[in-house]
Amino acid sequence: MTLMTDSRMITRESKRFFLTVLTILTASGCANGENNGTAPSALIHAVNIDPLTHLISGIGNTVSFSATPVDASNKTLTADIEWAVLDSTIVSIDSNGTAKGLKVGTTIVIASAGSKQVSVRIEVWDPPSVNKYSVGQTYQGRKGYAEYIPGDLPLILSAGHGGNLCPNEIPDRTYGTIGRCSSTGSDMNTLPLTTTIRSIFLELTGHAPHIVLLRLARPKLDANRAIVEAAQGSSFAENAWSEYHGFIDAAKDTISKEFGFGLYLDMHGHGHDVPRIELGYLLTKTDLQTSSLDLPYMVNKSSVKALSGVSIASNPATTTFTDIIRGPSSLGTLLEARGVRAVPSSPDPGPTGNEAFFSGGYSTRRHGSRDGGVIDGVQFEHHYPGLRDTSSHRLSYANKLVEVLVVFLETHYGWSSSTYFNEN
Repeated sequence: MTLMTDSRMITRESKRFFLTVLTILTASGCANGENNGTAPSALIHAVNIDPLTHLISGIGNTVSFSATPVDASNKTLTADIEWAVLDSTIVSIDSNGTAKGLKVGTTIVIASAGSKQVSVRIEVWDPPSVNKYSVGQTYQGRKGYAEYIPGDLPLILSAGHGGNLCPNEIPDRTYGTIGRCSSTGSDMNTLPLTTTIRSIFLELTGHAPHIVLLRLARPKLDANRAIVEAAQGSSFAENAWSEYHGFIDAAKDTISKEFGFGLYLDMHGHGHDVPRIELGYLLTKTDLQTSSLDLPYMVNKSSVKALSGVSIASNPATTTFTDIIRGPSSLGTLLEARGVRAVPSSPDPGPTGNEAFFSGGYSTRRHGSRDGGVIDGVQFEHHYPGLRDTSSHRLSYANKLVEVLVVFLETHYGWSSSTYFNEN
């Protein structure tokens, strides 16, 4: 995408410097095209530039700008381009339009052809280096778009949908599931639900899961997609996407080293007709409609592939993969026993007919154990009425889910909660 603009994009404080730069460029023979076969300066009506704005993440990293002179009918012309920046201590730029980040800050890149010029904003961001994350401390990425609170349990909860920040610096996504900035759509209240669950764990055990939150609204970034569809070319959205998944990776690394196993829950909300929790193990509706899930291909495609080996080998009560997914000690059946409808479970083995069902998305595939590792993943899709709609409902459900997760970790991973629960 390109844009025609002029010095009005620059702040009043920067105008004097811009004019100085323009004078220097003109005096040094910025391409007027009179003698080298390029377009005469008088024909150049404007200059288009791409990208329109940019974030360089990391000192020393670069971005390449391109500029195109055009005539009054927006026809491309051939002319030399001169490049400059308002603050060369923040960004340097060479004759080819390659900008390099030198220090944290924001400045203006200027491209000139003949007497016309275009200017765009560029920011340099240097992500803080963390050698070791401290339990309970809040870590934020750039502008607080992504947030991580480390825990000390073998459990990670992330909420990548349901944020409500809609900054102008990130253009709206144009394809895929978008939603609206004015609401959080079907994932409403998944962030406060996630923080409530953390609070209940702390209250009951004195310990907490790792939680990772994305506060950007879905029209700006969909973190449950690969980066191309998720950010759609915005360097600001791409940075937030990398921070969000980087925080989850950091939590996984910590848990893998400390426990050798772990469970990752991707917290979502749905608006389907049936008010029940949908548990996504990367198994489709068709998969769940079969009587047995014990075929090797189902195990290998699932996001709890690691658990299948651990649980079946060590727990006499769990003898099959079917038991893990919808047996008596499965997540769904444990929820059902506490009055929370869930599929798959023993009472509800799988969706039937035209019933909608989310089997798990990008985050579950990336952070679960389908492709290796010791961290299993489950996409938790929550209905809204009676569960996410009020703080009291969220609190009631959070208490039940904490009970379920403790039993599940003990039963299937051999984890003991006895050293964690507070004595009354």
